[in-house]
Amino acid sequence: MPGPSEDVPRWQPPSQRSEDVPRWEPPVPPRAAPRKAETWAPSADVPRWDPEADVPRWHPSADGAVGARIETDEAARRAPVKRAPLVARPFLWWNAHPWVIAWVAVFLAPAGVLALRFVDEYGYEHFVEPLQWTLVGLLALVLVRAVLFSAGRSMVRLVLGVAAAAGALGLLLWPVTQVTLGRVICPARGGTDLGVQSAAVAIEAWRRGEAGDAAWHAADPDPAWREKARAISLLDHQLVESGCFERVAPIDTRHTWHDFRVTIREGDRAPLSKVVVVRTAIEGDGWKITGIEGPLP
Repeated sequence: MPGPSEDVPRWQPPSQRSEDVPRWEPPVPPRAAPRKAETWAPSADVPRWDPEADVPRWHPSADGAVGARIETDEAARRAPVKRAPLVARPFLWWNAHPWVIAWVAVFLAPAGVLALRFVDEYGYEHFVEPLQWTLVGLLALVLVRAVLFSAGRSMVRLVLGVAAAAGALGLLLWPVTQVTLGRVICPARGGTDLGVQSAAVAIEAWRRGEAGDAAWHAADPDPAWREKARAISLLDHQLVESGCFERVAPIDTRHTWHDFRVTIREGDRAPLSKVVVVRTAIEGDGWKITGIEGPLP
């Protein structure tokens, strides 16, 4: 490849020093005379805002057309919302959610029964019945309010709600009111009779070989007891003790028991000493026998 030609001019450094080389200098601007301060004065032709000027404003149409914007008082538009009194708030919430209160009352029913038992045990038996009816009334009120709430909405929800509440209430109250925990002495509010006379009538009828139909519930003795009264002879009897049946709820003095020590003889066998338990319950026309246990299986 041929090299560069010797005839091509090349850059040569200046022969003079850089300080002596002339350079371009910007021209100096001429000094202007100082300007006088000017003050601005608005012209009289410029329009200005006047709050008292008679400016036409919009007014709602007389026919009240749709979409018309109506001016309202500022104070009325920003009036604070009235809040219900503190005492009325629980009742307003209950009015909006009646079934919540109803289910709470259903699940608290056993606790109410237990509270009545404590009142009875601590000697305030005279307050048991009034408190009992008060709790029953409150429960009925809560359930009726829930029923009225659902009646205007859906009959299906009404029927299902009432059936579920009644079923749950029965399942919760049955163990505390119907299950017998043992036998105890009746409280003073039960009185003095407690069905002893009716039980004694049945035992006396047994001595004669009869079942004592008049002393039984609906005048219909138990067939098994009728056979025992005929087959087993009663030689002697004595009342040992009477009482009531214990449960979680307050002791029910309408159902009682009576223990009789009896001496019996079956056929030609030797006399035996046994215990007979007579169960009685009070009805509209007095105490009646509901069952007899013993003397032999």
